[in-house]
Amino acid sequence: MTWVPSSATIIQRVPKSDKAPHGAINVTDIPVNTPAFVVFGGELTVNARGANSYAKILKNALAENGVFGINVYSVAYRFGSRNPVVERTEQFKIAGRRLRQGPIVQDQYKKVMLEMRANESVPNYVQQLFDILLRPRIVDANGGRVSPNDAMKNLQRIKFFTHCHGASVVWQMGNLMADEMLHLGYTANDIHAIQQELVVIQHNPVAPLTKQRFNAISFASAEDTMMRNHNNLFADWMYENSADIVPCFFDSEYGKIFIGGHLKELAFKEHDLTGLLKSDDEKWPLTPDGEIIFGAERNALARAAQSAINGTAVMSVDQLVDGNGIDTDSLRRNGEMLYNIMLADIRQQMKARGNQK
Repeated sequence: MTWVPSSATIIQRVPKSDKAPHGAINVTDIPVNTPAFVVFGGELTVNARGANSYAKILKNALAENGVFGINVYSVAYRFGSRNPVVERTEQFKIAGRRLRQGPIVQDQYKKVMLEMRANESVPNYVQQLFDILLRPRIVDANGGRVSPNDAMKNLQRIKFFTHCHGASVVWQMGNLMADEMLHLGYTANDIHAIQQELVVIQHNPVAPLTKQRFNAISFASAEDTMMRNHNNLFADWMYENSADIVPCFFDSEYGKIFIGGHLKELAFKEHDLTGLLKSDDEKWPLTPDGEIIFGAERNALARAAQSAINGTAVMSVDQLVDGNGIDTDSLRRNGEMLYNIMLADIRQQMKARGNQK
């Protein structure tokens, strides 16, 4: 079969007009010195309409929190012959996960992955997004590297918001950027410091929380079944015990994630963004746990956007999330307590399985 290359497009949310009847235009570049918030939606975001839907949600969420003066962009993917499920599976393997699937399915995945690598050693769509969104922030007009200080300032002007597969795209972009920076002559310490200036707010991410290059903070539901893919013991345990999960914050080298047991009154909506807007309350009511997790996420989005507008250095998690009824320290204590319970339970389960052999 003929290989169909992957690609990506970016739209910008703009006021509706005759030239932009749906409030969006296609763009091929983003000014480095202008504050920007970019949305990376799920794998079904394959056209401008889907991308615009995400951009509208973010734009409205910021407006509800009194934040204006930042350009909002959104990404659409064209995967071509690529398989995003296999793509994510490979990322989880890199992060140290063992595949849940049987040997036949694993063999099929391996063949697909080899074909993708042979045709696109780096996914074309990831490369295109990197070239537009991030490369201009680390190179000058002559193609040489900018100073580490300038690179940090440039990354402070842009923020990412991801949902589902969007986290996978950003995870790949982070690795690609690190490789590019190494070739440009940045030191390992400079690369880490620069990349940590880019705040990424992740909603129900389907990507590894470990080995993150950027400053990623995740918000999730324990009942989101999508996050259970790829042999994710953490998500499995959370789902199975969701009725007993109190809102909490896990803050460790393995990732930063706010999670609640059941966020919405309608269980089938746990994975998507409904509930992020305060105006959704009547149509998509939140549970008390949902009010906390979505409240924390709203705070993070609003303050990350304001930081981009002001061009200020990266904020701590507490600075991004605290306030409006959200107490990060309390959620962190819940997370520490729950982590110990979860670890003991998983160890006991694994020991029991070993005794059954």
